[in-house]
Amino acid sequence: MSTTLTRYMYVCCLLLILFSIGCRQEKAPKYRIGFSQCTGNDDWRRNMLVEMKRQLFYHPEMQLLYKDAEDDSKRQISQIQQLLAEKIDILLVSPNEAQPLAPVIAEVYRRGIPVIILDRKAATDSFTAYIGGDNYNIGKLAAKYIAGQLGGKGRIIEVTGLPGSSPTIERHQGFRDELVQYPGLQITASLEGNWVPGKTREAAIRQEATIRQADVVFAQNDVMAYSLFRYCEEKGISHLKFIGVDASPTSDGGIDLVSRGILSASLLYPGGGKEAINMAADILAGKKAPRYTRLQTVLIDSSNVKLMRLQIDKIQEQHQEIEGQQSVLQEQRRLYQDQQHLLRIVATILGVAFLLGIVLFFILRTNRRINRQLKQQRDEILQQRDQLVEMTAKAQEATEAKFAFFTNLSHEFRTPLTLIQAPLESLLDDRQFSSIQKQQLDLMHRNVVRLMRLVNQLLEFRRIESGKLPLKVSEHELPAFITDIMEAFKGVAVKKHIDFRLISRQPGIKAWFDQHLFDRVLYNLLSNAFRFTTDYGKVHIYLEKPENSQETTIRIEDDGAGMDKTTLAHAFELFYQNRGSEHKGTGIGLALTREIIALHHGTIRVQSSKDTGTTFTITLPCSSDPFTPEEICQEAESVHIINHAIQGYVEEPKHIIPVTPTSSPAKEHKYSLLIIEDHPDLNSFLAGHLGGQYEVFHAGNGAEGLQLAFQHIPDLILCDIMLPGMNGIQVLETLKKDIRTSHIPVILLSANNSEEQRIKGMQHNADAYISKPFNLAYLGESIASTLNNRALLKTHYIAEPETRMHTSRSNKPDRKFVNDFTAVVAENLGNDQLSVEDICQHLSISRVQLYRKVKQLLDCNVNDYILDARVKKARYLLLNSSLPVAEIAYACGFSSPAYFSTVFKARSQQTPKSFREQVNKRTDG
Repeated sequence: MSTTLTRYMYVCCLLLILFSIGCRQEKAPKYRIGFSQCTGNDDWRRNMLVEMKRQLFYHPEMQLLYKDAEDDSKRQISQIQQLLAEKIDILLVSPNEAQPLAPVIAEVYRRGIPVIILDRKAATDSFTAYIGGDNYNIGKLAAKYIAGQLGGKGRIIEVTGLPGSSPTIERHQGFRDELVQYPGLQITASLEGNWVPGKTREAAIRQEATIRQADVVFAQNDVMAYSLFRYCEEKGISHLKFIGVDASPTSDGGIDLVSRGILSASLLYPGGGKEAINMAADILAGKKAPRYTRLQTVLIDSSNVKLMRLQIDKIQEQHQEIEGQQSVLQEQRRLYQDQQHLLRIVATILGVAFLLGIVLFFILRTNRRINRQLKQQRDEILQQRDQLVEMTAKAQEATEAKFAFFTNLSHEFRTPLTLIQAPLESLLDDRQFSSIQKQQLDLMHRNVVRLMRLVNQLLEFRRIESGKLPLKVSEHELPAFITDIMEAFKGVAVKKHIDFRLISRQPGIKAWFDQHLFDRVLYNLLSNAFRFTTDYGKVHIYLEKPENSQETTIRIEDDGAGMDKTTLAHAFELFYQNRGSEHKGTGIGLALTREIIALHHGTIRVQSSKDTGTTFTITLPCSSDPFTPEEICQEAESVHIINHAIQGYVEEPKHIIPVTPTSSPAKEHKYSLLIIEDHPDLNSFLAGHLGGQYEVFHAGNGAEGLQLAFQHIPDLILCDIMLPGMNGIQVLETLKKDIRTSHIPVILLSANNSEEQRIKGMQHNADAYISKPFNLAYLGESIASTLNNRALLKTHYIAEPETRMHTSRSNKPDRKFVNDFTAVVAENLGNDQLSVEDICQHLSISRVQLYRKVKQLLDCNVNDYILDARVKKARYLLLNSSLPVAEIAYACGFSSPAYFSTVFKARSQQTPKSFREQVNKRTDG
């Protein structure tokens, strides 16, 4: 009892210490902001950094990591890479030069890290947002100011910044573009100051003669303007006017130089530090930021410099006061936290003391009861152990019986399948059948082979589970073994233009495996890769053996459809089906593959994501150590012998020959039909079976089916639910939401016969739901019944204008034109401003072409068709709504009730009011 009490006291004291330490831990910043500055050696950029630090007072969750490149592009690239290594959440960067910094900025952006570019631009479009002044407009404002000061005539010296930087280029371009309007102004020299006074002075020495003849100097920043002013002062040149850019509020900054009369003017170039921190906070909070933020500029000269100085001094005083208040607030917060920690410690001590008292009381009370319970539990455990032994024996017996039943049943399946397969193969050799009959027999033969393959896989899987599948391993060279298996898929690779290759930099890699079992693994994985890889894709096999490793790695990569996260988690389960995904399921192949790899003491894992491909990675032992002597094959075997049983084990892709319809190709069909089915055999069979009665279009996936539906506007659509990419429900939703196809009846086909799936299909406005396998006669009657009902409904539904084409033979472009034309009219019936020009714009044809095609295909005038459609819609509203006649007139696109009444009477021989009263009388009678 004393030992238990000591333990409780020790735990309570430990909790108290941990709690005290935890209470004193300061809250660490949540986000890390990296700021790469091109240079920090001028007042303007130092002021930008001060703005950022001030604004960070309002964002304690963010930490600023600052790097100064000191006007060196290579140094700045290295610093950005260092910030990446420090795992920043967002990057602020002011590029030293536009072109050299572009690749590293794009690399940061590709890694998913937001990038905000400040002041200077980079030669890349890979960034999140840009904040900076309008440098082009600054150049234009400077030119306008100089023109006003010189009266439109004079000589100008331009001092530019660092060549290649975006401010230099844009300010120069804006300055030159504006001077075009003043022919009397001439730039006599352009000095490269590189933003610094030293370079400016060197350039001035070389151009002293030109400077003496100039009237005004425009420098792209105040630093260069002040440097040139001092040089001119030394040389006795006093007639020049100096104009700079930045208007920094610091000593010897732009505002100070203007107030002292050294500069005639300076254009304010905001730093953007405050805006950058605010935008970074918005982006990290998940808000959408504008891509370009242009900071406003203003020209400061003797007329407004005093006012600007007063405003800046006032702002700085306010910032200093805020900083002082912030310091006091932080000190008060620290004091409050210390007091709160002390209070928590005291409360914890009291709580622990109270708990210790309760624990001591219960320890004394329950000690005796525990001893009694322990004895009782020991007796129960002994009894349960005996029961478990008995139940285990019964379960083993039941498992063996189930396995025997399953094996016998599978063998029973093989006998009738063999009796079906053999006569079919005999019939296929007979030349008396027609081509259509041979195609149907071939379809039957392929599916019998598939059933036989599934039975074989199930038998092998159960043999592995029961431990009755013998393993005979030996050492083999993997490159030769894999190359032999690749031969079976080269024909498919060539046909689908798939890049199929084996990649291995280490020759002669060996591994221990049973080649008669391991070939099933590779066939299975390669079959899946080719099945889900589209034309012009890739299937690569990588083979490698890491140094000092006892395992060989085989990696099979493809860039096919991939799997979503839910399907990936169940990839190796037997017959897994994800109802929420369009993926077809895993079947038995991957489960059998995993069991075979486990027999070889290897591993298999899969990586996949939707629409990016799948990678299977297999490891095999390089020595015989993991295997028992019974599993090692003592007899020498050939390098590789492909097992004939593999032909019934893996489905090899074949070219599906479509079943030819029995009717003549030239026969005109009254109705057209679109089949959307991804199974090529079923798709081809349905197209052939229905081709004699309907004009049939067929697609292998949802996206292709939608394209054909919008192109041909069929009279009915047969759509499978389980489709690659876009599933049948999504196709149905898209068709019903589009005005061009919303009227088309859709019959869903599915192997899922559950009530839940049927209800879901009908909730999305499906016209019928037919489960697989289905009776062909029932399918045909369902299609015919649906089409007949739609024809009767169309005849009764008077609001739909007649759109049957009046040409003797129609073609697809004409049919598409009629569908597009009627859709545009239907969408705009309520628009009284609808004109022929609007329809021409929608259809991208001329007015003459529109009139000619409507007359040729619909045998009517465009305006007459629109009026007929509006009148028929008005009839429907008069019959089926209680709206007043005036509201119906406006709803149908008539400009006034009087015009509506005139048109309606001309086409119906009675007024709208009389039409409604007559119909109501008939209904009452």
